[in-house]
Amino acid sequence: MNNMGKFKIEFTIFSFLICLIIGIGFAFQMKVSDGQRMYVSYKTIEDYKVAIKGEKQDLKKLREILKSTGQKVDEYETLQDSQESQATLVKEKLQEEVFLYKTASGRDKIHGPGVEVTVDDATREIFEFEDVNNLLVHDTDLLMIINELNRCGAEAISVNGQRITPRTAVVCSGYTVRINGEVYARPFKIRAIGDAKRMYEGLLAKESYGTALKEWGVQFEVKISDDIVMEPVTDSLNIYMKKVQGEEKV
Repeated sequence: MNNMGKFKIEFTIFSFLICLIIGIGFAFQMKVSDGQRMYVSYKTIEDYKVAIKGEKQDLKKLREILKSTGQKVDEYETLQDSQESQATLVKEKLQEEVFLYKTASGRDKIHGPGVEVTVDDATREIFEFEDVNNLLVHDTDLLMIINELNRCGAEAISVNGQRITPRTAVVCSGYTVRINGEVYARPFKIRAIGDAKRMYEGLLAKESYGTALKEWGVQFEVKISDDIVMEPVTDSLNIYMKKVQGEEKV
């Protein structure tokens, strides 16, 4: 075989290999779509995987919401169709209202989270020409603290164990304070059930009455409690008012 024939054979083999390599490259770089192929990088594939995963999670959440909504609809339909269920629901609502009224009137023993406030006379020396009453705790001080607690959403309040109700009177009696007919001396322990954080921050705010007491030298301390127990009021409740019969509601 002469050199020209040998060269043609080698050229043919070389061309075949080149075409084969190019063909394999296209096969790996192209994606079948209507007879044509498209290049898809590894990063694109990973992005699609992440997107699909996110869509699956969203779909799962939507299915859970749909399931929960369906359950609520079933519950409402059951209540609507069942007179017995409606009666039970009304009874539960009435019991909740009775509990709220009894709590407000102090007729039940209750417990819950809240704050404990300790107020006591000042221990500092009296200034020259100063009124000694500035160093003492008065009924007005207790009332101001009670008002501050009510403003911060207190659900129930007691002073030295006496529940504070709409009928409670807090009156000074010498160096003591009379609450619900009982006489108490310092220190005064005020407890309140409700949003502990809100009451704590309200009592110790810069412009609060408690802060003013501390600046005057009166002892004022507030701490949060996870569970406060309050006893019911002990006095008898006589109701004298009656509904006027025969008058139409306006």
